Amino acid sequence: MDQALKEYIASLKPEGFPDGNALVKEGMEMAKDIPWNKSRFLKEYGYESHLEYRKKNLAEGKQTYQLLMGLSTLDEELEGIKKIHEFAKRTGFEVRSMQSIPSSLVGLAPEYWEGAPKPTSYMMEKEEDWTAHTDAAPVDICWQDWHLASPNNLNQTKYALKAGTSRLGCFSTFTWDYPGYHDEKQRFSDMMRTMGILAAKKDEGMDCITYPEDGLPGYFMDIVSYVGYEMVEHYIIEDLCGARMSFSYGGLLSEILPRMSFALAMEKLYGTPEHPFVTYYNGSTNEQWDHDLEANYGLGASEMLIQAVINLKYNMPVVINPVSITEAQRVPTLNELFNIVKCGIGAERKAKEWLSIIDFSKFEDLRDLLIEQGTIFYNNVMEGFKEAGVNVEDPLEMVMVLRHFDPAKFERVFHPSMERYGYFVPYVPTVLGRETVEKEKEIVAELKEKGYENAVKGKKIICASADGHSYGLQLIDTVWREMNADVVNAGTNMEAAFVLDLADEEDADVIIVSVHCGQSLDYAKLVSEISQKRNKKYNVVMGGMLNAMLPGYTEPVDVADLINEIGVFATNDFEKQINYIAEK
Repeated sequence: MDQALKEYIASLKPEGFPDGNALVKEGMEMAKDIPWNKSRFLKEYGYESHLEYRKKNLAEGKQTYQLLMGLSTLDEELEGIKKIHEFAKRTGFEVRSMQSIPSSLVGLAPEYWEGAPKPTSYMMEKEEDWTAHTDAAPVDICWQDWHLASPNNLNQTKYALKAGTSRLGCFSTFTWDYPGYHDEKQRFSDMMRTMGILAAKKDEGMDCITYPEDGLPGYFMDIVSYVGYEMVEHYIIEDLCGARMSFSYGGLLSEILPRMSFALAMEKLYGTPEHPFVTYYNGSTNEQWDHDLEANYGLGASEMLIQAVINLKYNMPVVINPVSITEAQRVPTLNELFNIVKCGIGAERKAKEWLSIIDFSKFEDLRDLLIEQGTIFYNNVMEGFKEAGVNVEDPLEMVMVLRHFDPAKFERVFHPSMERYGYFVPYVPTVLGRETVEKEKEIVAELKEKGYENAVKGKKIICASADGHSYGLQLIDTVWREMNADVVNAGTNMEAAFVLDLADEEDADVIIVSVHCGQSLDYAKLVSEISQKRNKKYNVVMGGMLNAMLPGYTEPVDVADLINEIGVFATNDFEKQINYIAEK
């Protein structure tokens, strides 16, 4: 490893942070005063754990289903839980699990709520709100988003355990930022204490959940890198913190062969008959159509069918977590979620017939390749960290170095192909990574064909993502560089004030912001408010998921017109964007 890289990695080490192992021990002591209560689901159905329920279903040849649900208010969410129970009771379908997706503000203490962008989901404010979920109906509830790695993680862990959550996450989201909160030492010291709490509850059956696409792997171009990175997380969670790791994935991996081989690889690496490693498959969204939406049932059915087949073949009680046909556009309604489950149940009925038809050797060959090359990736990371002086025995230091490591650089530096070829070559390309590159080429070719190649030449453009999603940022960064603009990539999770500050520092002509999580309208309002306070006009373009939850609506609606009225130019049409930029 060259000196420049050593110095870069060493620069990521946190200064003045406490010992992570000591913090984990503090958490284990704290756990003695935190009960993990049995949920209504376990009590009424007589299971010791959700895993026991999943294993029972698989033994009977049935699949277990889970829904991701984040409605607009707490009352609607609780009513939705009751409707899930009624649906399962009426149909007999094994849909008795739900992952709560509240507002990202839940991840912050109340003093940080005011002024933060409001996403499209409901709030939880006090301990009773968590318990209300598990008491609403005999439905298994788990919490992942905005919990384990959030600034408010200690309180949320206590609340979730007392409420009887079946598992807690999401470890990988330590990469996420929270508007207005910047105390990394406190946040991640508390995260280590929380890991100690989960470690103390391991023997009772508590799992620490991770989801790669919501962390560093969400930026990766190769599934080999996914495997190697998850081996790093496993080392931190299990070897250093002493907790028990469980693993879920699926949102960005829509191609059947690598999608399912990934699960087989992780299961072979870390699964046991007593504790399978993979918890659930999430439905993918990156191949969904944005027109003739009913055709997306075909995509969902094909995924759920092969998931059921793989579960039966390899005796894996992995939960199927389908996404509605509208997932790529907006938050789904509960009925839309029920409809996709019905589609899965129909596909599942044919799973046993496919067992004798499918050639599983292709899955197993790719599984073994992923393990082989992923292990090289993992070893490269560990050796590289040691060489740069990172204390790989300290879980807090490991997390902080990973958090601040440039994701694209991380993949390319440690990827096995670098040693073999001297340059980065994906062995098993991710779908979204490849599609992003293809979309970049398509947009650039179209703009050049229309004569726009030099329309923004020399314009200085700040490109930023308002949340943790990176592919939209990668897309706009590449397009405007190809259009000969002078691009400054601000990165992900960029708060409005920081973006405007950067524009001032760089004397930028235009700011382009990619949004995804329903915060577009609030973000635009913040841009406008800050601009007025500074008495300065900023040229801001916004694209991506231009929707928000408005008063009186139970579903997100398109807010591009409202954003434009504020003075931020909102559109996903690159030709309109380039004409706007050319005038500035």
